[in-house]
Amino acid sequence: MSYVQTHTIAGQMASGRLGYIFPTSQQPVYASRFSSPLDNLAESGVPAAPFLSVPAASDGEVTLGRSLPTPVAIQAPVAQSADMTLLFVARLPNAPVAGNEMIGVMGATFYNSASKAAWAGFSFGLGKGYAFLYLANEVNNALSTQYGGAVLTDAQAQNWGLYVARIRSSGGGGITATIQALTAGTQQVQNWSGTMYAKDGETPTVMLGADYLPLFGTKQPIQIKRCFLWNMTLSDAEVDAMATLIRADLAAEAITV
Repeated sequence: MSYVQTHTIAGQMASGRLGYIFPTSQQPVYASRFSSPLDNLAESGVPAAPFLSVPAASDGEVTLGRSLPTPVAIQAPVAQSADMTLLFVARLPNAPVAGNEMIGVMGATFYNSASKAAWAGFSFGLGKGYAFLYLANEVNNALSTQYGGAVLTDAQAQNWGLYVARIRSSGGGGITATIQALTAGTQQVQNWSGTMYAKDGETPTVMLGADYLPLFGTKQPIQIKRCFLWNMTLSDAEVDAMATLIRADLAAEAITV
C-alpha cells in the first residue's frame, strides 16, 4: 500500500489525514486495517464510532458481536445505497453451527422498519456452510427476505479468508448480488426482483458486528482483520486489484488469504 498526503492522484482525492490510495475508480467510503479499534483510512473523512461498547484491537483484528461478554459493534459512516461493495478479511472464532442466529455478521444495515413491521436492509456474514448475504427487497409495496451464499467448509470459515459481497440495484432492473469467498474459490451470483428496501425518511448506515434482529442478536461473534466498504459495485478487475493489494499487505503478517 502507498501512503499519501492530501492531494489528488489520478483524479482521486485522498483523505485529510495520512492515508491510502486504493486501486478502485472511487475510493472506499470506509476502510480499516484495525491497527487501532476505530481506524479510518478511507475517503469519507468521518471515523467509525463504537456501538454498544468500544472494540478492542489485538494483533491487527477486532472481535465483534452482540453475544460477547461485553457486546461490541462498530457503526461505520456508510449509508446504504442502491449499489454497494463490502470486502472483508474475517474468520469465525468458534465452530460454525447451523441456524440464522449463528451467522457471524461482518456488516449489516441495523434498524427495524416500524412502518412495515419487518427488518430492512442487508446483512453479510459467515455461517454453517456458506458466506451468506441476506437482504430485504420490496416488490409491489411488500417486503420479502432473500439470501444467497458462497460455499464454505467449517475449516475455511474458522481460518482467515477474503470475502466480498457486491450489490447492484440501480436502474430499476431488479437486484443482482455476487457473493464470493475468494480464499475458498467459491461464489454465487443471485438475481432478485424489486429494489433494496429502506424505510421512508431514513437512511440506514452500515454497522460491523451487528445483525438485522437487534432485539435478539446473533450467537456467533466474528473476527475482522481488514474491512473496505464502497457505495458502488466494484468491477471484477477492481476486486482482483484489491485482492492482490490485501494479500500483499497480509503477507507481512505471515497470513495467506
